[in-house]
Amino acid sequence: MNKTKKLSIADIYGKFGIFIILMATIIICAIISPTFLSVNNLMNVIRQNVTIGIIACGAQIVILSGEIDLSAGSITAFAGCFATMVHVATGNLVLGLLTGLLIGAAVGLINGVILTVCNIPSFIMTLATQQAARGAILAITKAKPITRLGDFTWFGQGYVGPIPVPIIIWVLVLILTGIMLNKMRFGRHIYAVGGNKVAAQAAGIKVKKVLTKCFTFSGLMSGLAGVVLMARVNSGQPNGAEGIEFDAITAVVIGGTSMSGGVGNIYGTIAGALFVGFLINIMTLLNVNAYYQQIVKGVIIALAVIIDVKVRNNSPK
Repeated sequence: MNKTKKLSIADIYGKFGIFIILMATIIICAIISPTFLSVNNLMNVIRQNVTIGIIACGAQIVILSGEIDLSAGSITAFAGCFATMVHVATGNLVLGLLTGLLIGAAVGLINGVILTVCNIPSFIMTLATQQAARGAILAITKAKPITRLGDFTWFGQGYVGPIPVPIIIWVLVLILTGIMLNKMRFGRHIYAVGGNKVAAQAAGIKVKKVLTKCFTFSGLMSGLAGVVLMARVNSGQPNGAEGIEFDAITAVVIGGTSMSGGVGNIYGTIAGALFVGFLINIMTLLNVNAYYQQIVKGVIIALAVIIDVKVRNNSPK
């Protein structure tokens, strides 16, 4: 009897937990700051956290496949800085954007190829890329920001009517990710590989090819996030986006995507990204020290993983 009750609670949390948490967070934010629910403030908070949301889409694809990508923050800075350098040198907005996207995708492809060909754990491979990419962009820029971006800032500060461009970009990314996961064969393969690589291989799925595509997509999203971030802060920052991959992973995991792979959906990731953004905003409003903010986010990741394990263990076999 009690076991059935616990199972029911676990199922409810697995399906609706993040949305309940998100609503509670919004209510708390509204109590702390009466202007929080104003359209302008909500737009500003979301716009400031679009970078996390974009990276979270790439992180979710990788985590669904049963892997992890720790290099997203460094790729964001690496690709974003190159995008700004190309734009400053050429004045071509499209060329700057394409540079960021291609470099991000290329580094993600390198991650995927090396870890699948050499059978290196993704944790180790992406940790190495994290260090290498960050060191490379610091060396290339001599740790100095790239300035005078001109109209490049449109990607991070512009508007289409009343809607900020970064929010439009994130919505397009969410639609793309949702279609890929729910409507394409590639999406079904991601879930299959994350659920059981051996079974997926036996079913004829090219597991290494799927994983390579996952990491390439993650790199592409990091490259796009780099363009948006550098445009928003109006400079190419080689030290930018440091540790942002952990915020993205927090958003994905708290949104219900299992760290074991094979379980999760884009709606949970949207809610998770908004939750992380609002949480950061709340702690900033309360003047919480940055070090304590890191502790809070670390605890949240741990709790999300513990709950995920409990839900999976209590699910009917």
